[in-house]
Amino acid sequence: MISLSSPSWKIESIEAVLFDKDGTLIDSHIYWGRIIQKRSRALIKMLNLKDEVHPVLCQKMGFSLERKILLPEGPIALVSREKVIAILLDFLIKQGVAVTFGQIDSLFIEVHSDFLNEINSYIKILPGVEEFLKKIKDKKIKTAVVTTDSIKNTREIVKFLNIDKYFDVLLGKEATPLPKISGEPALIALRQLDLEPDLAIAIGDSAMDITMAKQAHLKAAVGVALGQVPFEALKKETAFVVKGYDELSIN
Repeated sequence: MISLSSPSWKIESIEAVLFDKDGTLIDSHIYWGRIIQKRSRALIKMLNLKDEVHPVLCQKMGFSLERKILLPEGPIALVSREKVIAILLDFLIKQGVAVTFGQIDSLFIEVHSDFLNEINSYIKILPGVEEFLKKIKDKKIKTAVVTTDSIKNTREIVKFLNIDKYFDVLLGKEATPLPKISGEPALIALRQLDLEPDLAIAIGDSAMDITMAKQAHLKAAVGVALGQVPFEALKKETAFVVKGYDELSIN
């Protein structure tokens, strides 16, 4: 059992930590930026669109080509894949493009399959992550990754980064049809860890992670402002926010 603190807050009696993946363990700007650009190029080719629409398609999915960052308002990484497709579909139909949800869905699957061939070039661990993981595992704290990404991707990413040894459970989108915000993914992870919710915290970079913790009745949700959501925006969701892992102390 540990306590976790920053210069402005403290959480006591923690026996498990549930981590989000993108924006919490790995740099989501690099990872999702590449996927979004590949999706856009594939859409342009499939629908015979003009190249000038590429920046717009990227923006609609939540990536600024000019600034090379994910947009704080998303939608990518903040809402479901289906919602991202729906946003794209609405935009394209309004531009007079004949396309269906199913076509975009299939294209996304093809793009992701192709992305797996180069995925290692776009995975970068965030500063302080491994040091933090080592400290909490040295304290015998149970850990899990709870992500909306696939379990296959998740396993490959943590193995590539050589941090798989720090996790007791890896939970991907296949674990439940319910979204993160339902709290169910956290509860599934805790059942696998054989722990009650009031002994666990979640660490994530978005409101979705914080809502999951609240819905699952975890002890607390800690926001790390290393993803696309700014510090002040996370502060509106939870009192426990840091700008980086170097602000966290374990006792």
